[in-house]
Amino acid sequence: MRETEGKNTKAAGEGLSSHIGRMFSGTLRRTLIFVCLVSVVIAGFLAVMYTLKDNQSAVTEYTGEIDCAMQSKVSMIEAIAAGISSGTLTERESIQSYVDSMVETDDQVSAVYSCYDENVTIMSGGWQPPEDFIVTEREWYKGAQAEPASVYISAPYVDEQSGGICITLAKATYRDGKVAGVVGMDMYMDNLVSLIEKSYTSSSYVFLATADGTILVHPNDKYSLSVESTSTVQEVNSGRYKDFAEKNMSTKVFADYKGGFKFGIGNTSEVTGWKVISVKPLTSILIFFGLIIGLNLLIYFVAVAAIKRNINGRISVLFKPLESISSKMTEVAGGDLSVVFDEEKNSMEIEKLTDSINEMIAGLKFYIGSISDTVTAVSNKNLAVSVDGDFKGSYVQIKEALERILSDLNETFRQINEGAESVLGFADKLEKTTEYVAQSASAQNESVVNVSEDMVRLTGQTRKITEHAVNVRSAIEVTNEHLEASNREMAALSNAMDSIDKCYSEIADFVGTIQNIAAQTNLLSLNASIEAARAGEAGKGFAVVAGEISTLASSSAQASDNINKLIEASKTAVSNGKELVSAACAMMEEGMNDSAKSKQNVDEIVEFVKNQQKAIEDINAELKEVAEIVENNAASAQENTAISQQLGDCARSLKQTTDSFILR
Repeated sequence: MRETEGKNTKAAGEGLSSHIGRMFSGTLRRTLIFVCLVSVVIAGFLAVMYTLKDNQSAVTEYTGEIDCAMQSKVSMIEAIAAGISSGTLTERESIQSYVDSMVETDDQVSAVYSCYDENVTIMSGGWQPPEDFIVTEREWYKGAQAEPASVYISAPYVDEQSGGICITLAKATYRDGKVAGVVGMDMYMDNLVSLIEKSYTSSSYVFLATADGTILVHPNDKYSLSVESTSTVQEVNSGRYKDFAEKNMSTKVFADYKGGFKFGIGNTSEVTGWKVISVKPLTSILIFFGLIIGLNLLIYFVAVAAIKRNINGRISVLFKPLESISSKMTEVAGGDLSVVFDEEKNSMEIEKLTDSINEMIAGLKFYIGSISDTVTAVSNKNLAVSVDGDFKGSYVQIKEALERILSDLNETFRQINEGAESVLGFADKLEKTTEYVAQSASAQNESVVNVSEDMVRLTGQTRKITEHAVNVRSAIEVTNEHLEASNREMAALSNAMDSIDKCYSEIADFVGTIQNIAAQTNLLSLNASIEAARAGEAGKGFAVVAGEISTLASSSAQASDNINKLIEASKTAVSNGKELVSAACAMMEEGMNDSAKSKQNVDEIVEFVKNQQKAIEDINAELKEVAEIVENNAASAQENTAISQQLGDCARSLKQTTDSFILR
């Protein structure tokens, strides 16, 4: 009876253990399945996020490097344009020397040229354009003048001689404050091509396309830009690249041209507008998924096998260490890796489980410690650190990822340092150029001010000359009036002398009559004397009268002779006076003609001096405008000097920042 009860009790105990074992086994299976699924989902999510982040970092890094490289070229063409527009380079020889020196500063620049609206082109190396070359019809020339404040960047093209990809940068230049030409610079894209080609691996790559979708550099040579062919993102790979060129920082899974599915993301260069597209494989994610799933399946089947082998008869013994392990695992799940699994090893499974968990925790401590040391060194700006230790399994990928990150950071900071040095060099050159331009502008301003002052003095002197010329013209007019009055008086004098001459003729006739009368009187006196003599005494008295009459006749004859002589002398004097008056009239007539000509010449001089005064005043006004322009140019040059100094300070600060990192 007792034996039967013992057997029943034993059977009941065995049934309860089996029931508990089955319940525990089912619960554990479900828990393991849930944990496996959660771990797979979390691991997959982390792998996808890491790949996406890595892809975004890659496309951002390459876009930044392209922008940095192109910005230095943009700054260079702007500096060249500023030098041409400064007004200090006016001779063809000086401009030729300037563009030649600019080419020598950068081995990626193949040519620099200064062109003008007059269809004049001055190119480095002394190249002379053919007669049918019209520079103003070139696309880069029109593009630069359409937006003179910006730098025109042409679409890339293939150099037929070298087969390399080239671009043209152009910037408008000014003369007297107006757009008068364009400076251009041809450069090779070898550095950018090499930069893109470094990204090519067996499964990932980065390629470059223009804003309109033309592919410039691609690992598939058939897609890359060449002399023979041109491809676009809309055409190749069934148009699957199109979305990356149209959307920025948008990740998408697509079928690659090599086959298989990959992650793709695109970004736009702010300087050039080009599209940078990065492609990463899904292989790492799939491998990681496979490893996680395999590990979970292994754990699951090991756990199930252990349960099947040890559940019967040992479930009650296992409950206690399992409860301890479960509680400690909760602590481990909370991040406490100091827990030690030292439960009673009442079974081989418990022993293996505790040993495995302890080994896992030790491995986690090692991995976390190594990663923490690396991250701490990076946070302390030590990029020369390396990830030490023997990583196993899936942790190898973490180590490789950290190594790639450190390598990329070293390369990135090295390139930033080189870029900072380049920017610093260009800033120093720009500062020297702008200082020279400012000094030249100040000298020009001083010269213009001196010329303006001279023009003001010349204007005052011209005004005085005009006043003197007007006074001379007035004096000549008064002199002409006096000459005309004198001419009229001389004419009246000539007429008076003609009248005197006529009077002298009449007087001469009258004197002749007197002489005739005197002769007749004398004859009568002689006859009277003869008759008185005949009369004797009676005629004496008559003889006396006859004698007196004879004397009177002689005196009259003598007086008429004297008068006649005086009249002849007066006629001679009057004749000479008439000749003198005629000569004086002729001279006065010539003087009047000369005075009229002088007045005409003086009028022309006055008009010419007035025109000269107006021209001088116009020149003076224009010189004031030129002085203002030169003064503005000097101020702009000083502002550019300050900007270049700030740029140099920024470059120095950037270089100091990068120098603070310890690189490999």
